[in-house]
Amino acid sequence: MTAPADTPLHCRHFGACGGCTRLDQPIATQLAAKQRRATELLAPFLAGVAVDAPLPPRTPRHDRTSILYPARWQHGRLELGIYRPGSHDVEPIADCRIQHKALTRLAVAVAEALRALGVPAYDETTGRGLVRALRARLLPGSNELLFGLVVTRLGFSERERLARDLWALAQGRRDEQGRAIVATGLVLNENAAPGNVLLGPRSEVLRGEGFHTDTVAGLRLRVSFASFYQQNRHADAILFRPALALLGDVAGLRVVDGYGGVGAFGLRLLRQGARQVAIVESSPSACADARANLEQNGCADRGEVLEQAFGAAPLPPCELMVLDPPRAGLMEAGAAAVLAAAPPRVLLVSCALESLARDLARLGAAYRVAAVRLCDLFPHTEHVEAVTLLLRR
Repeated sequence: MTAPADTPLHCRHFGACGGCTRLDQPIATQLAAKQRRATELLAPFLAGVAVDAPLPPRTPRHDRTSILYPARWQHGRLELGIYRPGSHDVEPIADCRIQHKALTRLAVAVAEALRALGVPAYDETTGRGLVRALRARLLPGSNELLFGLVVTRLGFSERERLARDLWALAQGRRDEQGRAIVATGLVLNENAAPGNVLLGPRSEVLRGEGFHTDTVAGLRLRVSFASFYQQNRHADAILFRPALALLGDVAGLRVVDGYGGVGAFGLRLLRQGARQVAIVESSPSACADARANLEQNGCADRGEVLEQAFGAAPLPPCELMVLDPPRAGLMEAGAAAVLAAAPPRVLLVSCALESLARDLARLGAAYRVAAVRLCDLFPHTEHVEAVTLLLRR
């Protein structure tokens, strides 16, 4: 493939911020390094299969659609931003080349509002303070914004003023193309646990709804505040369409969609003619979204949601398994579940090459690699997603 117009990007925060590490390299150079790394790491399992790493049509910029900014008290005031490399000090972000510009502007405004209210940032050393983080997500198909704060407690004196001020500053915003950004909800997420983990288990809606809805691939996908959703605005083109192309015709197949989240893969497979899809997911928030998504897309009669950890219980019979585990990969329990179900085909979506290598080692006696494609959802970083098609031996 011909390389895109390929000049390195520049950012005032590069080097001081840990959000990206390869912004100073052309995208073709970045992808070539990721392809070499994948080929070396996966060599014992490839048996001559080449690792595909297609170049994008342009240098990616402003494509990340979700932020999770920790809060810190620094230099006498509350700051929101991205951790500096190797530390838990925050680099306040005024500009960014990898995330959506509207999210950067929103975060700057939220930080100013929090300082005006005088609410204290959480101190992970002492355990004192209120605000731990800002989370915001903008869905690319609908331009719907859902955002909120992670706090140490849901009840505090500034709560109503904070809700009023933050909701007001989210109104009337537009993206770089002039499209209106629709704020659907403002949420408080409670995390009272000590330490540096940001998100907590309980959320409360302050304004609007606790979810927003994307429109993509002919589907409407509800995504709640605590639910996982791919955070690249071109994820359909970079990940989902190429992954489904590797599978080919799925008409009439019974499918298990493991670690299925809100149903992003499962609904696409049903749209392409799968006979039945079982979405296996442990997050209550994502399970509620997946059920709503099956219903609102007219697929409730052909889809079910199994609220359980993948590998914790036997799986339904299937001819195809699609797996999108977290960064740690399948682990022993997940791999054992695949081997026990023994589907003819497995599509494995991996967020880290190291975990993919471990998973292939666990599955290698029963499955061979038919194809591997890198999906660069995190350009300008060392991370890369990989889609691997496995066929039963």
